[in-house]
Amino acid sequence: MPPVFGIWGRQTPPRVPYVHKPFGFRRSDLTVRDRRTVVAAATGTAVLGVAAQLALYAGSARTTGGRPVVDLILNLVVDLSLLLVVRFPRTTGLLTMLVTAVYAVGTGLAPGLFASAGQLSPVATPLAAPLVVSFLVYLLPWRQAFACAAVLALLVIPIWAPTWTATYFALSATALPALVALYLKARVALIRSLRKRAELADTERRLLAERAETAERQRLAAEMHDIVTHRVTEIVLHADALRVTTHDDEVRTAAERIRQAGTRTLTELRDLMRVVTNEVETTPGGRPDHDNGGDLAVLAAVDGATLKVVGDPGTVPAVVARTVYRVVQESLTNARKHAPGTPVDITLTYPGNRAEVEVRNAPSRHESDPALVSSGSGIGLIGLGRRVTLLGGVFAAGTDGEGGFTVTASIPAVQPAATPRRSMSSHRRGDGASG
Repeated sequence: MPPVFGIWGRQTPPRVPYVHKPFGFRRSDLTVRDRRTVVAAATGTAVLGVAAQLALYAGSARTTGGRPVVDLILNLVVDLSLLLVVRFPRTTGLLTMLVTAVYAVGTGLAPGLFASAGQLSPVATPLAAPLVVSFLVYLLPWRQAFACAAVLALLVIPIWAPTWTATYFALSATALPALVALYLKARVALIRSLRKRAELADTERRLLAERAETAERQRLAAEMHDIVTHRVTEIVLHADALRVTTHDDEVRTAAERIRQAGTRTLTELRDLMRVVTNEVETTPGGRPDHDNGGDLAVLAAVDGATLKVVGDPGTVPAVVARTVYRVVQESLTNARKHAPGTPVDITLTYPGNRAEVEVRNAPSRHESDPALVSSGSGIGLIGLGRRVTLLGGVFAAGTDGEGGFTVTASIPAVQPAATPRRSMSSHRRGDGASG
């Protein structure tokens, strides 16, 4: 749409066409529960109306000499039309107006044709007309409902002999039910709006609490990262210095292992901080990251586990490879604690777009050592699940139904996209010694 300029040359926004919104809510806005309630109310009203009409007809036959049959038929038609008021409200309103018009014409042309001497009101109208007006106001937009009520009021008032009494009864039979129904409709809409607003407020409070909890976790993670990185960096530096200065081959080999373990620990800490702070995967100085955590074949051989690899492990990035290594390592530790001496099967599958891990141990043949079981923190598998979930994967651990225990993980090779932003610890230099 081209821009619109006012008389002073200033650009003004284009006019938005007005969309009429009916007062309260429309029939299509009714919930299933509200619809069932209205249907039940209309059905009960119709049944009670028919019973009341038959009772009045039988009572008038004994007291006033009988009620006109035409009057009974017209009232029964309006009463039974309430059964369809929810599905066809406009049709029910037109039928009520038609019956009321027949009443008005018949009363004017042939007095006594539709009403006996003992009629309940001085105006000729179906007894269920106020109920029809109430349902129409509740179900239809207020303009249509009040138009129907106004037409009924004009038909009920005897224009050939208007009196204040007839006008009072006519307005009581049409305008008063419409106002009462409009109040109830507005009340229901208000309660529904307040309930929805309370639900939105509760959801907002919950989201704010989760956001605050996430921010606090990131802050604590940054502090832990700084503390652990500083200590591990000192260990790496001392180990490297010992490796260079010592003349003992065994000490040099041990120092090299300590240095490699510390460097790998710093790399894993950096990976976890990237995931927690939603940073883009990068490596220091633009160098490629080839650290896959360790040799899985050696890890499986040390524990006597069976390793089966399907596919090319090189199809997944280093951060996924390190996570796979940690899953296998923690699963073997868990099997060693709770099922010592049982065979463990490790299956690694690389279909190309993800890495799938399955570690299963058979039922335990020996009693586990209580001291060994209680030596851990008890959150190893929980931490693995969180780590896999942060990478966009799926983690599961539990018994297999045969007494064994199975740990499975599926990690996508393509990590979820994250918007680059400054890390909470980007100004810290704790990772500088990891190389």
